Amino acid sequence: MQNNQKQTSSSTRNQFIFLTFTHTILDSYANLFPHLQPRLLENLASAATRNSFAGILISVYSLFSSLGQVFFGWLSDRFRTIHFITFGVAFTVIGLSLVSIVPSTTFVLLLLAIGGTGVAAFHPQATTYAGALAAETRGMGISIFLTGGNIGRAIGPVVLLFIPYRWGYGHLIWEMIPGLLVALMVPFIMKFEHELDLSASARVLSTEGKSQPESFWYVSRPHLLPLIVLFVVASFRTVTGIGLENFLSIYYDDLKYTDQMRSLVVALYIFAGSMGIMGSGWVLSRINTVVLLLFSLVIAPPLLYAALHTQGITSLIFLFFGNVVLSSSITLNIIWAQIMLRGHENIASSFMMGASWGVGGLLNLIVGAMADTYGLHIVLDGLVMVPLIVSPLVLFLRKQPDLSKPN
Repeated sequence: MQNNQKQTSSSTRNQFIFLTFTHTILDSYANLFPHLQPRLLENLASAATRNSFAGILISVYSLFSSLGQVFFGWLSDRFRTIHFITFGVAFTVIGLSLVSIVPSTTFVLLLLAIGGTGVAAFHPQATTYAGALAAETRGMGISIFLTGGNIGRAIGPVVLLFIPYRWGYGHLIWEMIPGLLVALMVPFIMKFEHELDLSASARVLSTEGKSQPESFWYVSRPHLLPLIVLFVVASFRTVTGIGLENFLSIYYDDLKYTDQMRSLVVALYIFAGSMGIMGSGWVLSRINTVVLLLFSLVIAPPLLYAALHTQGITSLIFLFFGNVVLSSSITLNIIWAQIMLRGHENIASSFMMGASWGVGGLLNLIVGAMADTYGLHIVLDGLVMVPLIVSPLVLFLRKQPDLSKPN
């Protein structure tokens, strides 16, 4: 990635802003699926199998969008090209914009796979670039970048679906235009004079200063246990996060909420997650990291449980603060993994953002099947308690670096 312009702090800042904006746009399209799901299920599944089929759709999308990030993380560590971001945005926009207007299960699954592949291609490299461009404020940089995506996930679908909700889902095809325009802008704005030092900060490396990275297995071997524990914690936290994000839409549809009101509640839940991630960038430098992770896993479940057993504004308040707390430890997962896998930061990002979300999505197959058997409300009660169950594993991470203390 070379050009002839001198890279200044101003251009670095502008590229970081554009990258975060691109993340907002991509995740606006990537998160159309939960909002569209109740209407998709009306056309593709019977009442008796609705939740099970929802679990299948969630799992297929997660397989490509989340587990696919492991493959693209590995690939982007070897072929550093900005077009992972370019085509990532384009595929996501095309797949998710068309999914609601196709006539059969086969085409829905195909479009979810295409859209999911775009999401997977974008995230590992873009997250690593965001941390590098943020220089010494890496933690805050990644938090801002992730927050940009979460704001897109929360607000973007509400904006994109305004016209389809009002005049019919067929109009969603025109929503592809702004997303595709952003994809075309990527290679013209994201240009670097030198190769970024992705392992630590935005320092650039001269040819003489570059060294061959150590093998993945050599770097990861001393950290296998904490990496496994970190992955398990992230995966089961995501079972709750993804499960609520998708099944809340069905749950509120059962309560006869209008499409617009249902989408606004889901948007509130996701926006709360963005606030949790954003706040974590500030909290990480002030609170012991292990304490923050434990707080996230222990306090979020009762708040979310209360949201399911109250009504009106009280329910929304509990839902909001529950996801703020649950999401507050996402950034520390990524940074810890990048520290453990120094030199393989794209793979580290893909494991914490991709593989863990993929496993969490696949486990929602069980959630959907159980919901058809025992009832959605009962299963959601159990789903919100999952982070509490894995919270004792935090003890295995107490020797990891405390990000609140200077290196």
